[in-house]
Amino acid sequence: MLRPARRRHLVATGYIVRDGKTLLLWHKKLGMWLPPGGHLDTDELPHEALLREIKEETGYEAAILAPRRLRSKSPGVSFLPAPFHIQLEEIPSHPQHLDLIYVCRPINGRLKISPREHGDRRWHDLEDLKGSHVRQEVRVTASLAIRLAKSWAPL
Repeated sequence: MLRPARRRHLVATGYIVRDGKTLLLWHKKLGMWLPPGGHLDTDELPHEALLREIKEETGYEAAILAPRRLRSKSPGVSFLPAPFHIQLEEIPSHPQHLDLIYVCRPINGRLKISPREHGDRRWHDLEDLKGSHVRQEVRVTASLAIRLAKSWAPL
């Protein structure tokens, strides 16, 4: 028996890490603390969407961090920044989100949040992430992002 196809949206999320802390935003519509990110626009590459969303939601220009970056020497082939991981998210009353998760650091700008979407912002260190106000999935990913950011370099 064939299952009906699920609608899925492609999104990109960035855990911004600075000084052993990651930035989480209070998402008004979902009622939870989340890192910045959002939907890809038509014809937008995932890393472009990520950097655009971070700028729109936080005021920061950011750099994507990774252990290394492969470079293509073949004409017409580009290697894109690889996400830290990918997760499939169930969003109540919405299509599923196929979320490309990246680790980033701020490189320029001043922190400001979009009051339309977010009610507050807070930098969390590893101890802060243990609080019950942070969902388990965000806690685990944010903690790992903080640890990895110490040894990863900007792309």
